[in-house]
Amino acid sequence: MGVFSLVLHTHLPYVRRNGVWPSGEDFFHQAATESYLPLLETLERLADGSSREPFLTVGVTPLIGHQLEDPYMLRELALYLGSWDLRALWQVANYEGVYRDEFKDIAAFYALHARRQLARLDSLAGGIARGFGALEDAGAIEIIGGPASHPVLPEIGEEALLRAQVLHGAAEHERLFGRRPRGMWLPECAYTPDAGIEEILAEAGVSHFVVDGPTMIRSDGRGSTFAPRLVRESGVAAFGRNLDVTYRVWSPTGGYPTNKWYREYFAYDMTAGFKNWRVTSIRTPIAGKKPYDPARAIERAHKDAEDFVGLLDVWLSDYEERAGSEGLVVACYDTELFGHWWFEGPAWLERVFTLLEGHPRVRAMSLERALERVPPRRKVDLVEGSWGFRKDLRSWIAPETDEMWRLLTETESETLRLVRKFAGDESPGRTAALAQLSRELFLLQSSDWPFMVLRGRNPGYARERFDSHRARWGRIAEALLRRTPDDALGRLAAELFEIDNAFPDLKASALL
Repeated sequence: MGVFSLVLHTHLPYVRRNGVWPSGEDFFHQAATESYLPLLETLERLADGSSREPFLTVGVTPLIGHQLEDPYMLRELALYLGSWDLRALWQVANYEGVYRDEFKDIAAFYALHARRQLARLDSLAGGIARGFGALEDAGAIEIIGGPASHPVLPEIGEEALLRAQVLHGAAEHERLFGRRPRGMWLPECAYTPDAGIEEILAEAGVSHFVVDGPTMIRSDGRGSTFAPRLVRESGVAAFGRNLDVTYRVWSPTGGYPTNKWYREYFAYDMTAGFKNWRVTSIRTPIAGKKPYDPARAIERAHKDAEDFVGLLDVWLSDYEERAGSEGLVVACYDTELFGHWWFEGPAWLERVFTLLEGHPRVRAMSLERALERVPPRRKVDLVEGSWGFRKDLRSWIAPETDEMWRLLTETESETLRLVRKFAGDESPGRTAALAQLSRELFLLQSSDWPFMVLRGRNPGYARERFDSHRARWGRIAEALLRRTPDDALGRLAAELFEIDNAFPDLKASALL
């Protein structure tokens, strides 16, 4: 018998009222339409009537959790889904281009998809995040949290801010889900041994986190990803991501979603804006792609799920034979892979967990349950690492982002100075202004901005967002230093909160 733990890391940058299309709120709407809502429906079917223990771990960062509950974002998502439906119906009625009949059929398929997601959205009381929370309440999944704004933790120069990110991340998780997280996703799986990250996690009540496979292997040798390790004397356990298994699904060079029958992600028909083609071949140019066939794609997803479960069986059986004990395989992916990037991903997931139910040799478990089943028996001194392209921090830190990091260091230091300077002043306006100052700093610290500059397809938007948060931070800092009257400070804080309302319970005292 062996244990399989799948971890889905759910995160997007904070886009609420910060641009719409092509970069901005559209990121959220696409992910919700193609990943979050379909995944929720998939997990509800898997959990319905099942007596199994928690079988999956879903990481929900505070930033995306907040947006999944925000009334403005949900209202805009409903409008997006309505627009999707109308565009699809237009294509059904009017399309006269290449593959006319096939594309009309695909448009009808998309119209039904939009209506199903809108109906699910309308049925959720309180928001999408709480839909996942209900699954945790039912014992079907584990939800893990993360630091407040998804920063690169090793690059936070001020220990007080590192603690604040972790501790307020745990507090935000409790606000969203009614309980503090037992597990936490380290943003970008970024870890360094000198930052005291594991001690701060222990202070927050966190018992486990994930590092990338190479980080664990460099720390404790080959085979170390098959069981968790206690990190130094912290009492906190680290799981190593098994890349040999993980990369069968998706890797920097390929994986299941490159199969010819799956929907092609990059090819849009610009008439109505839909993805109407299938991969056909990764070497086939757009002009040579064939029409998407949803039924054939689902058949392929089921075959790939069977292949994956067979792979798990082989890997865990081989490990047990070699080691003489039960092993663990941890596979981790961005949630947005399932549905948004790989449209058939939710169907693949459903088939995988259906096959694993009652499997004679492999049991699917959440990380927390796996920690009980395969407890850590060794301590490890983890080395520095991440799940970035080169397994270090070069996906975020490079000459192109030097100025961002320099400004961030200055802003962190000045924020702490201002918070300490006015710590004894409890006037309402100044209190709100200091909270918004802290909020803008947190948003400035997000790892999304340097990553999008170096590895994304929209560096202009990332730089604009970084600059806008620093400008809003600067307006508050200047007003504080000028001893602006309290009522004016309050109005300024309220004005900026209308734009950036993440972490609604954040107080500047959390930074001290």
